[in-house]
Amino acid sequence: MAKGCIDMDSDQCLFTVGLQSKDIVSHAIDTADLVITIGDDMVEYHPRLWNPNGDKKICHIDFLPAEIDENYRVAQDVVGDVAHTLWMLNERIQGANLSYDVVLQENVRSDMMADFAEYKDDDTDGLIRPQKALWDARHVLGPEDILLSDVGAHKMWIARYYQCHEPNTCLIPNGFCSMGFALPGAIAASRVFPERRILSICGDAGFMMNVQELETAKRLRSNITVMVWQDNAYGLIAWKQQNHFGRHTDLSFGNPDFMKLADAFGWNGFDVTKSRDLRGALEASFDAEGPRLLVIPIDYRENDLLTQRLGDIACPI
Repeated sequence: MAKGCIDMDSDQCLFTVGLQSKDIVSHAIDTADLVITIGDDMVEYHPRLWNPNGDKKICHIDFLPAEIDENYRVAQDVVGDVAHTLWMLNERIQGANLSYDVVLQENVRSDMMADFAEYKDDDTDGLIRPQKALWDARHVLGPEDILLSDVGAHKMWIARYYQCHEPNTCLIPNGFCSMGFALPGAIAASRVFPERRILSICGDAGFMMNVQELETAKRLRSNITVMVWQDNAYGLIAWKQQNHFGRHTDLSFGNPDFMKLADAFGWNGFDVTKSRDLRGALEASFDAEGPRLLVIPIDYRENDLLTQRLGDIACPI
């Protein structure tokens, strides 16, 4: 939720936590003797996952008092305006003799960046890996351009693999999140920032929940690209059920011909089935006039592979 508060290119940026109970970034948290949380909500990433023994010293900064439980015992609860609090904190630590494990931080950051880039040159036909789709999206969008994520399996991939330079350039509904957000959200973003590139990423299910807004975008001449990750199923529910039960219920459904749908609403349509063509298609979509629909067949076999890989991570202390 705070993507871009620290520039993705900063040496201090260790990206995102919370997709699974463990990740490469967990190495840094596991070895920390002090954790400062800013605007933290345990609903988003429960402390039992990163502080299982309840022994971390925690400083909680927020405009509301901390919610306490056995894994979130706050040593210092700082209640007030967050921006003012951070300014005062900076005033007090200037010149202080503070140290941290630079080597560990560099290694964590290096490992994560290598992970992000693993499939950047993938050129397979047919299904397109989520990692490749987000690598290309990041390189097509500028530092102040905006990506909006709908709710579904793609949200998990965006949370981990899409990084930001500026705050409020990646908008993700979380907590009690609702499918269907990204298309109308992109229309709103284009009206506020007509000069920026606006990319909405949706699953096919979430896209169809507000498909009528194609007319709104056309009428308003919204300068947006909507990328649909097509898997003909409720992919996130399947992922979660598979993790919990080792199987999942029938979550498949049919889709319309998306290119005919785009044409019916007066949108430009782009149908991409080869990984090597995706970046060029994204660039072409942003060069086109009016709203654009870009559809890719997504390779959600990567969901279980990612779960297995992160589940095998051990963080030495």
